[in-house]
Amino acid sequence: MYENTEKVSAGCKKGDWQISYEKIYFSLWEISQRYHSFAVFRVIGESHDQRFIPMLEIGKGDFVIFCISGIQGTDHKLPQILVQLAQEYCRAYECKWILEDFYEVKQLLDKIRICIIPLLNPDGYEFCRIGFSGIRNPIYRQMLRMKEIPQKEFVYNARAVDLRKNFPTGFYSRRRIAQEPGSENETKALMHIFQEYRSKGLLSFAEKSKEMVYYHQTQGFMYNQKSNHLARHLQKCVEKNIYKNSNYSKGTKQKQDGIGSPEQFYAERIKEPSLEIEIPISSERKDTNYKDIRLLPLEYIFSLDQ
Repeated sequence: MYENTEKVSAGCKKGDWQISYEKIYFSLWEISQRYHSFAVFRVIGESHDQRFIPMLEIGKGDFVIFCISGIQGTDHKLPQILVQLAQEYCRAYECKWILEDFYEVKQLLDKIRICIIPLLNPDGYEFCRIGFSGIRNPIYRQMLRMKEIPQKEFVYNARAVDLRKNFPTGFYSRRRIAQEPGSENETKALMHIFQEYRSKGLLSFAEKSKEMVYYHQTQGFMYNQKSNHLARHLQKCVEKNIYKNSNYSKGTKQKQDGIGSPEQFYAERIKEPSLEIEIPISSERKDTNYKDIRLLPLEYIFSLDQ
């Protein structure tokens, strides 16, 4: 009844979207089965279009750090990269390899394990990959047709909500009638997992035109100094020349970048470093795409003691 948008939209060229949501989901599950002694697969929630949101824990540490991507539908390469990251870390852990002659993976992950959530927004991902046929619920599909959002610009979930602006942070303001903070299934799943685990930080990856490391802060001076230090440190590791603070001003209600975002929510509620890392992604630099973030989680864990 509904035509496949691949025939209609020029937003996503064939080849730009290499693997499906199902491939990402089962890849994580297969990794957990192969490395079951130290890798745990878990479903943290369900999207509005009834897709499970997978997470993989690697290591045996008492604390965790979160590595997240796929928050917006247009984040189409990073979920694959984080799955590749999980595969390499598990292989290195089992073989007791030292990456780049410096990072002892097993030792680091037995100190602080990594929780990888490669695709928080599977509905938006599938919409951008194959168009309207990626939304199985006919009510949501028709609603999206009426909104006429271009496929290549679809940052939303199946209910046309931008998850990066849906978290209950300070000075949150509703974007439309009946939309409350934390209204979406995906948002609730991530909020729950943040509060369930004892964690030491959040690394949130996004696809942008330039490479930047943002840190999100609360009002505690020592906490902000720690976040600032870690952001600068990671920025040097990826050898890029920009880092920037994203925050709202204390005592004002002036809207700033980060309000309603998962990074700001984590910073305010968990009070641990929360970093948003923007990675330029292109098909011409596939190897560089992976190398840009390959060691960042390990360096983050290592730097906590520095």
